[in-house]
Amino acid sequence: MSSSRQLAAIMFTDIVGYTAMMQQNEEKAVAVIKHYNATLEKWVTHFNGQVVNYYGDGSLCIFSSATDAVNCSLAVQKDLKTEPVVPLRIGLHIGEVFFEDAKALGDGVNVASRVQSLGQENTILISEEVHNKIKNNASISTVSLGHFEFKNVGKAMEVFALTNEGLSVPNRRKMEGKLKKKNFQKRNIIATLSFILLIAVAFFVYKNFFAKNDSANDKSIAVLPFVDMSAGKDQEYFSDGLSEELLNLLAKIPELKVIGRTSSFSFKGKNEDLRSIAQKLGVAHILEGSVRKDGNKIRVTAQLIRATDGSHLWSETYNRDLDSLFKLQDEIAGVVVKQLKLKLLTAPSSTVSSTNIEVHNLILQGNYFYDKLDKDNVAKAIDFYNQALIIDSNDARAWGKLANAISRQSWQNYIDQNPGYEKARHAALKAISLDNTLAVGYLELADIKLYHDFDWKGAEEAYQKALSLEPQNAEILTSTASLKEAIGSWKDAAGFYKQAIDLDPLKPIYYLGLGNNRTSSGQFNEAILSFKNALEIDPRFQRAHLYLGINYLLLGKTDLALKEMQQENNDLFKSFGLALVYHALGRKKEADESLREFTDKYQKDWSYLIAELHAFRNEKDEAFVWLEKAYNKKDSWLYWLKGDPLLKNLKSDARHKAFLKKMNLPTD
Repeated sequence: MSSSRQLAAIMFTDIVGYTAMMQQNEEKAVAVIKHYNATLEKWVTHFNGQVVNYYGDGSLCIFSSATDAVNCSLAVQKDLKTEPVVPLRIGLHIGEVFFEDAKALGDGVNVASRVQSLGQENTILISEEVHNKIKNNASISTVSLGHFEFKNVGKAMEVFALTNEGLSVPNRRKMEGKLKKKNFQKRNIIATLSFILLIAVAFFVYKNFFAKNDSANDKSIAVLPFVDMSAGKDQEYFSDGLSEELLNLLAKIPELKVIGRTSSFSFKGKNEDLRSIAQKLGVAHILEGSVRKDGNKIRVTAQLIRATDGSHLWSETYNRDLDSLFKLQDEIAGVVVKQLKLKLLTAPSSTVSSTNIEVHNLILQGNYFYDKLDKDNVAKAIDFYNQALIIDSNDARAWGKLANAISRQSWQNYIDQNPGYEKARHAALKAISLDNTLAVGYLELADIKLYHDFDWKGAEEAYQKALSLEPQNAEILTSTASLKEAIGSWKDAAGFYKQAIDLDPLKPIYYLGLGNNRTSSGQFNEAILSFKNALEIDPRFQRAHLYLGINYLLLGKTDLALKEMQQENNDLFKSFGLALVYHALGRKKEADESLREFTDKYQKDWSYLIAELHAFRNEKDEAFVWLEKAYNKKDSWLYWLKGDPLLKNLKSDARHKAFLKKMNLPTD
């Protein structure tokens, strides 16, 4: 060495249990050490490093970069798994090294030695300094083991384990090494003094906490969107799809509370502490990971994290062919079930009606665009679902997704409702005929019966079937709530909304539904809180300001109502809300002009809303004319008829009761 000091990436290695191996089988031990020495020399040289010191069954090596040191350690561990297998542990750190009498010394060397001492057979542990250098390298995956207090090291240090395929991750509880000794005398004194207090409070704690709370709270999980680590960063739809598939698999387990997609995915791209995320979602565990897709190859890293302390219960990296994706999803879900110690009659398994990976890929792309929900993206989603069906016309998932997307187009008046709903019905029935164990077909059939057929009994039967298949599906719960509202069962509807919010607490539309439920039952102040909750989650969420304004109108707070209507983020609903509030404020000219403009612009698709405006103005004849138009075109918004507070002025009119009968709704 030309210099007595240098900054280096330091690699410490040690053969686990070598002394015992030598005592038990000297011939084997010699073969192991020869294999170890030859492998070390080969790969250290290959990665531009230097073996500085040998310590019998261990070594100290240095490299000019952290990446070289890590790649060398991976290559060494892989080679040493061939016969004769060498049970090696490796520790890496970056620090200054100085040389004296050909020996490497220094604080960096000491730290690397201590990091290595925590390892177990077939592990590679790295310090935070090394982790910071390689964390953006897509080919290297890691997991934090927490912070440790080492001997003669001033502060606690975070240590990470490499989790690349084939490596082991040490169990934190079983880890031993060069750690600071605890003051056992002090500990014993504290233990003695605490014993009596412990006995005194134990019964109280048990009775007031554990006796009232079983382990169900611990059986909860959120699946965060897996990160797209592909080279082109163009596989987001695929990584999102894998996350959603895992979420759906786990949601089948009755014993496990699984947070819905919207809430879990709301943290996408945000560098937020996992414990904070878990607290917001109300879960005890987080499943996260990354996906790297390259042609027909995929690399998936998954980590199961305990939210209370951020510790890792399990971590694994999988390198597979794309064709084995479905088995991989089942395998990961099965590991989670095992780690959470859930008791199952059968393991969760994928509900994939086609094993064609191209079909699956097209469905995932469709899902990606559908989730954006605007007119153009829903149309793109439908195109992808149709492409999937061209390849495999018997894929039940594709038919179910197609039904869902066409229903969305019909509900939003992106297409004509009557032919649209009939196309959706055909797709839903096709999905059911192909696979009657999938809930999506029954859900869409129920929605069509609710929003288009006004077949309340048929809708309830289909919703119940869907719920029996996926009892933790928040979408099914909220749709069932809408049915209960349609027939005037406000209390039952509120219960379904609350269940959905518990499963997907950051989805604003569920708070919108609960708010409208409270409005229908006359709980205007409580409704206002629900709409404000929706806006806290998404300040631009459509209809939230409108419904806030309506509740302020019902409370007689017209100035507040006007302020809310002016903030509405959807032009259609903003103009609707202003027409209401101008009338309430007595601004006749503006109210009449707003009504006329709204009618001219939206009469083709929004008959029910026009009926609401006339009813609120106490123009009963016009209101009933527009209700008839809505009925004749099967306007989906008629499901809201019975609980609509804007129709209050019509309720004393005999025509209102007659209209309810025509809709097969209760008249009481």
